[in-house]
Amino acid sequence: MIYVIDLRHFEGIELDPDAPAPALRLLRYLYRIVSSATASPDKGPHATALPCRRRPGRVACPGRLVVGFQQRPPRIRWECPACGEAGTIEGWEGLPPDLSSVAGPDEDDELVSLVLPEKTYHLLLDEFYMDRHCERLLYSARPTPGGVELSGPEEDFEELMGVVAFEANHALTKKLQRRWDDVFEHLEPRRRTWMDHSTDVVLDELGSFGLVVARPQVAELVRQRLAAVATGLGISEQSARRYVDEQSLRGIARQAALELAVEQPGADLHDQPRTIPVPLGTVGRTIAALAEAGHVRTANADAVGANGAMDLISLVGQVLYERPEPAIGPVLLPQAALARAARLMEATADMLRQGGVVTPGLPADSAPSLGAALARDASALRALVSEHGKSPGPSPGS
Repeated sequence: MIYVIDLRHFEGIELDPDAPAPALRLLRYLYRIVSSATASPDKGPHATALPCRRRPGRVACPGRLVVGFQQRPPRIRWECPACGEAGTIEGWEGLPPDLSSVAGPDEDDELVSLVLPEKTYHLLLDEFYMDRHCERLLYSARPTPGGVELSGPEEDFEELMGVVAFEANHALTKKLQRRWDDVFEHLEPRRRTWMDHSTDVVLDELGSFGLVVARPQVAELVRQRLAAVATGLGISEQSARRYVDEQSLRGIARQAALELAVEQPGADLHDQPRTIPVPLGTVGRTIAALAEAGHVRTANADAVGANGAMDLISLVGQVLYERPEPAIGPVLLPQAALARAARLMEATADMLRQGGVVTPGLPADSAPSLGAALARDASALRALVSEHGKSPGPSPGS
């Protein structure tokens, strides 16, 4: 079901003592969607930690909402990937849930991040009175395999901890006090490490070339560069960090892109020559594998990987559409497209092996078998590139 909602029609309903409880619950749900969309710096569709409200068959839907922000005309879209419920919201500007005017972190702010259990996060969502920066911290959260990740300036965490301490001190029952005490213990933030930031910089640069690489592999590249600088200068790795700045990190990404020239990083795949014959059955398996990889990337809040999968599916669909009628035999696809698809599948398989979550519609224990299937499909594409491909020169994006 798709809803089209103007939030202005709900104005004042929360103050009406005769307002039906279902209407108030729906309003609260819509407010959370608006807050999540306006709190995030990512305006495109992105995974959130907000649970779906539906209960098909009286069982809570396991989905987490994907929201997006459209500026012209101002419109917010949301969808649950698990059950398919979706909608658009208009008329939200200037209303209480609109967090777009709340300033985000400054460039020189030292960010803090931590992962909360989902139950702890949901308890915080139900707290009605808190600072607007605390709200931004909560509603910009992202789902992770271990729970819900919050990331923001240290002062925002301190403010949130003050709210939690107040609730614990004024709880009406011992049980509720213990729950708030447990939340407080989880809010001891872990500072965002130098490695976290450096890995993000390299991933961002690789993403600009259309390359999707598993985070552990990128972190290992950064560690190797840091160790090389430390050895070359005869200093400790801690001291060597000052020499591995953002420009150097982006250089690591560009060097990796050159080494992956077969994927033609930065090039438009639609303009690449279609030279690799792919059996029609393999094309079908590739589309299915890319769709599963995209679902996994969405479930693990990886917008770059999800977009990469969708771009490749779109390309293959366009190639099939352009085939002459009647077409028989293998489908000719760009070598770079097959190489990119294989890497995305391999990286997704690595993500699952590292503890990544599968989509809500699959059993929780299906990660190993799905990862193995993605790895097999990637090997099949690599074999086709090895048999029919050729070594490319430097790509335009390099």
